[in-house]
Amino acid sequence: MVILRIDFSSKIGLGHLKRQEAFISEKYKVKNEKFIIVCKECDEKLTKLPIIKVKNEEEFFEKVKKLNPKEVIVDNYNFTYEDEKEFKKLFPNIKLMVFDDTYEKHFADVIINHNLGAKKEKYENPKKVKIIKPLIRSEFKKTKKRNFKKEGIFISLGGSDSKNLTLKLLKLLKPLKPKINLYITRANKNLDKIKKFAFLNKWVNLHIDEDVAIGMAKSEFGIITPSVISYEAIFMDLPFITIKTAENQKEVAKYLKRKYKVIKENEINKIPRFIIRRKKRGIKMEKSF
Repeated sequence: MVILRIDFSSKIGLGHLKRQEAFISEKYKVKNEKFIIVCKECDEKLTKLPIIKVKNEEEFFEKVKKLNPKEVIVDNYNFTYEDEKEFKKLFPNIKLMVFDDTYEKHFADVIINHNLGAKKEKYENPKKVKIIKPLIRSEFKKTKKRNFKKEGIFISLGGSDSKNLTLKLLKLLKPLKPKINLYITRANKNLDKIKKFAFLNKWVNLHIDEDVAIGMAKSEFGIITPSVISYEAIFMDLPFITIKTAENQKEVAKYLKRKYKVIKENEINKIPRFIIRRKKRGIKMEKSF
């Protein structure tokens, strides 16, 4: 048994869930392993994996003691160095792996970083660090083998889009009325407003909880965040610009700036002009990691 300590919701987003689904699919693909999510904040409807909810890390440790897994994978910014230290004190024989993309201090057995441009030497204890290739979910690998007519702009700004940038961007693009392939999830707290906007503006094709891989494959261009989805866009050969919306996107944004356009959330008013220029000139796409 393997425990996944992750949180995901409309408030904090679904990135950690999607990352772990891709990781366990890749790492354990030839094993018949059982996985359980332990979370403080999560929505059971968003995953097929079994879930146990806890109020705090003390209760999490109690669940670990009861379940006695062989491994625990932590993908949670709120699980601190002190929490890791306490975990290893209580469970010295259980392998603790933590995902990190901001070069924090860790006490775990293994530190995993799958960011583009990640460097072991930036960690305090590089011997414990494992740099892996960007995680690509199976649906992207399958979809890439198919041929689709490419038309329109793919937009996806995170499962929850807590800063409501999607609606702001759509309003900015309204004078241009480009074909938009908009992919969001039920976790988006502005879902009703976005539904209404799409209903009134037929140039917006709204997709809720649908296959993002298909959306990328059918689009000419993307507007996304410098996060896991940017790895997927590169894999799908989708030209894109990114909007940095969170501090934990800093390292990926820094790497992407070498080849792609990265803007801050308060610069989204630049996007319509960028799209106009792109139509006139086209944009060269870098295709590989």
